[in-house]
Amino acid sequence: MLLDRSQIKLNEEIFRKEIGINFDWHEIDDLIISDSNILRPVKGYAFEYLIDEIFKKHFNINLNEGSGDTDIDRYFFQDSKKTTLQIKTPAKASTKYGKTFGYSLHKTHGKEKRPKNLYPIEFPCPICPHEGESFPDFLIGQHPDLGVMIIPKNNIPESKSYPGHFSDPAKFSWENNFLNAWGLLSFKKFHNINLLRGNIPTQTKFPKTSSFINLTDEELIYIFLKPENFRLLHMNLRGNLREPFVKKILLNSNIGLQEKPHTYEKYDLITQSNKKIQIKGVSKQFSDTKLRQLKVEVMGTHGQGSQRRYSKSDFDYLCVVIDPKYIPKDFNLDRKQYSFFFLKSIELPDHPKYLDHEKRIIYENCKFEFKVFENKIFLVASKKYNLPIKFNFQLKELNKIPSELKICNQ
Repeated sequence: MLLDRSQIKLNEEIFRKEIGINFDWHEIDDLIISDSNILRPVKGYAFEYLIDEIFKKHFNINLNEGSGDTDIDRYFFQDSKKTTLQIKTPAKASTKYGKTFGYSLHKTHGKEKRPKNLYPIEFPCPICPHEGESFPDFLIGQHPDLGVMIIPKNNIPESKSYPGHFSDPAKFSWENNFLNAWGLLSFKKFHNINLLRGNIPTQTKFPKTSSFINLTDEELIYIFLKPENFRLLHMNLRGNLREPFVKKILLNSNIGLQEKPHTYEKYDLITQSNKKIQIKGVSKQFSDTKLRQLKVEVMGTHGQGSQRRYSKSDFDYLCVVIDPKYIPKDFNLDRKQYSFFFLKSIELPDHPKYLDHEKRIIYENCKFEFKVFENKIFLVASKKYNLPIKFNFQLKELNKIPSELKICNQ
């Protein structure tokens, strides 16, 4: 997609406004390339963009986007016939460079387990019930190195463990008959030709990410701003900007950090003195700048139901990072930077339904109110609960790192 200079500038301004804080472009670039939870969907959306480009440039076809609640990513009409596509990038764990590669073929939403989260070869499935619809006509996959795979659904391998369902991952030899097989889509003129664009020049804003996904800075910003990619911008990207912010304020206070032993721990950072810190942002629900109140959901993002709850032994400190838009307008604070406050885990409320649990389970809906005393801004626990919720602190000063963290680090 070609954007004129005025649209490029406008998109950059919108992007900055959506992020909500001052930032350096290279900080965003480093975050994307280092966090698989951001990079994975970015790579997927980028490949969809490149497929759109191929169809427009070489076939003079504007692909239609499928709705969000179907397994169809794109579709087009040719001689009144509708052709549906699912677009995939290769799974890293299934790739043996130069030998084989594969695509993850399971539904990532919902609670279903195998085989209900697999795609049935026939729909309706004669083996077990499935929601949804028939798998798209073609699987369009990015080859790790050589172009685009055009795979008719009848040629997707069948699962050996769950007959009647497509294999997950669906594996293919490095060189095969589906590689750049555009003739299978009736574009015989381009059969066996790699139509993906060549490598782009080094970009100024996102040099690392753009090199990996082969999109320009402007194209990457465009992808983030697409309304249907709301979760990518606001949850994946904005949500993960809080961690590098907390790292910076700790390091600036000479509080050293160490690497976590495992990726999915129930804390985000660990200091050199082994103090574990969980980082959370503010929830929209209940938060109101006019009423000077905040809500923080103290729950994990992995697992289901009670598995997402924390116990007080999972971390030592909760650091709440506050977007500028949640700060009352009459406070004399930087409107382009995060604010924060720390709580010890033992200061958080016990969950009233789990008082007899051997682990002290934290009540997840934590509400706070801003108060000003002697020209300083503090947070106090809200009393607006229908349940007997009790916090174990009086005041927490805004933008102040606990002295205990500094002492422990010495």
